[in-house]
Parts: sequence; C-alpha cells; structure tokens
Amino acid sequence: MKVAVLGLGAMGSQLLMRLADSGVDVVGWNRDPARARRAGIAPDRVAASAADAVTGADVVIAMLADGPALRAVLTGVVDALAEHTLVLDMGTSGPQLSREVAETLARQGIRFAEAPVSGSVGAARAGSLTIMFGGAAEDLATAEPVLRFLGGQTIHTGPIGTASTLKLCVNALLHTFNATLGEVLGTATRAGIDLRTAYDTIGESAIAAPFVRYKRDAFLSETDPPVAFAVDLVRKDLELFLDAVPDPARLSPTVRTAVDVVHRAQSAGLGQEDMATLARLYKGS
Repeated sequence: MKVAVLGLGAMGSQLLMRLADSGVDVVGWNRDPARARRAGIAPDRVAASAADAVTGADVVIAMLADGPALRAVLTGVVDALAEHTLVLDMGTSGPQLSREVAETLARQGIRFAEAPVSGSVGAARAGSLTIMFGGAAEDLATAEPVLRFLGGQTIHTGPIGTASTLKLCVNALLHTFNATLGEVLGTATRAGIDLRTAYDTIGESAIAAPFVRYKRDAFLSETDPPVAFAVDLVRKDLELFLDAVPDPARLSPTVRTAVDVVHRAQSAGLGQEDMATLARLYKGS
C-alpha cells in the first residue's frame, strides 16, 4: 500500500516519519519544503508537488491547517488521484466542510473519510494517538492497515461529519481547560506561590490529566516554548465548535469565554505562540 501525506507541519511530519519507520511506502508534500527539511524528513520522502505525492497512492492523509486549506489542496490534486483512492482528513476541518469535500470527491469516484486525532506531537511520533473515524465501514477497513501504526485506538463515530464534530468537542474542552489553567496559575503566582509548586500540585490533584503532564515544560518555560499548538489555531477550533452547535439558543458560554481569552492573546501578539502562552495574560505583580 502506498500512502501520501499532505501537510508536513508539526503533526504531519511526525505521521510521515512514524509510517516510514513502520515500513510503509510513504511520501509527503508541504507547501514550504524547508519545513519538511527542518523536521528531519529524508529528501526522498518529500515530493516536489502535491500532485506528485498523491500519484499512485492508495491512501492520502491530509494534515492541513484548516478546512479552506484542505479544500484548496484537494482541488489542486483531484486529477492526479486514482479512482477509488481513499482520502483521510486527519486535521480539524469541521463537519460542514467535510461533507462538502466528500461530495465533491465522490463525483470523481474518490473516497473520503474523516480521521481527526487527539494527542500531542509526541503521541503522533509514538503511534499512540486516539483516532476518531467518520465514514463508511468499508473505508475504515481500507484505512485500518495505515491507522494501526498511528493510533492506540480508532473509534468509528458514524458517518462523515460525526468524527469532526466529536473532535471539536474534545478540542473545545481542551482549550477551555488550557485557558483556565493559565488563569489559575496566574492567581497562584500573584498570591506569592511558586509557579512550579502550583503547577505540580495541580498535576497531583484530582483534576490532573495527560495534558497537565505533557504541557508542564511549556507552562513553566521562561522563554517561548516550542509551538505544539498555536494560539491562532486554538481560535479556529473554538469558532468551528461554535459553528457546529446545533441549537444556537444554547450559547455555549464557557467556550465563548475561552474565545474571548484567545482574542486577548492574539491582540497581545501571541497568535503564533504555543497555546500555553495564554498564561502570560494573567501574570502580574
């Protein structure tokens, strides 16, 4: 089975290298080739164009920044895709766009499914992501030989649209927790409590979660931490969640508050910084 990975950013690069290390015939593409080189991907694993990457592929993984990027890239390669190729969107694009892309590709005889993930860059490299699959059961059967290298488990959520909705629910919870964690750490430090003492106490409490453990270095960093998840993308996820709320009368007040916090962070110039830098909004004497 030949696999193509479109988008070699923080997550996509790790997916490609994980598949390569697992013996999969895989090649990738990124709009900025230099980013692939910085990630340490071997040159022979990087195609000159997206069309070159997908030519002859049985499964195409898209790990792109957002829905518009997904639509644009797939529109550009549709003529290079073989009939019955399976395209897996492993990014966070939203249910409406997923259904639109699926319909467009179906007219060309190309299959499409959602496979968004939950987990860090480290989990992608280790092959321990949680994968949510939205699509037909037969497409899951096709994808499984690839996904088994990337995730500890794959959960079939239902038809296209369900996996991206569930992913948005997971991310909305994650991002509101991240914003709240920054807020309470600010309160603790302003009260004279050492930041590490506060963080590690939270990490030993009932509220501790894997997120608290793997973001420790980022929250405690005295300089800009590596960008695992940019603030700008946090805003994108939260706004996609609000767009997906089926009943607008239910105002999702907690998520809307988190969006306001993210807006403040962007205004403070933190848009391209890691999500943990939201804590800076609450620092003070």
